[in-house]
Amino acid sequence: MAVGLTNIHDQRRFVEQLTEAILWCRGEGSILQPRTSLRTCKPDQNDLTSQHHQVFSVCLERSRRLSSSGKRHLSPVTGLCGGRFLAHFPDDNLADGWAETVSEGFFDVNNIPPYDTWVWMVRNIRTFEYADHEQGEIEANYLVAWVPPDFMPLASRGVDANPEGCILWLDTLNDEFVQSLRRLSFFQGALGA
Repeated sequence: MAVGLTNIHDQRRFVEQLTEAILWCRGEGSILQPRTSLRTCKPDQNDLTSQHHQVFSVCLERSRRLSSSGKRHLSPVTGLCGGRFLAHFPDDNLADGWAETVSEGFFDVNNIPPYDTWVWMVRNIRTFEYADHEQGEIEANYLVAWVPPDFMPLASRGVDANPEGCILWLDTLNDEFVQSLRRLSFFQGALGA
């Protein structure tokens, strides 16, 4: 069960981080260099082992860079500005490199989208059944990233080629997090005025 944006603080923080990701990616993204583009706000580590901390550090660095460039105070987004949300399940990753190859490096060898696109880490718990029919739970958090419009064809090739399904379009999920975005009318609208 994924945790949704249930309180106003999380909703505002999500919109702020998405707004900054969109603004930053518009200025930093180059479709001509998908392997190196959108990788300026590098996380503390190269994987998502400390997932929430990694996403927080990327968002903080992006916010600092926007602030130092004088672009920190902007109107919040009310939609996806032509882009699309992507979900990445790091614990399901096989790291076979195929999504990296077909996306021309938009995804890395671990199927991770570029750091500058990172918006949120969703707390997600999966229920499973042991052989003795007892049930258990395991943490299966996922990363939410915003894919700029120009990069959507490359990202789609990576999503389609990913055999283990650790990367997919967020709007194909129907969990509490996605439902909370739908209740906020987040899959509609454009950049706020």
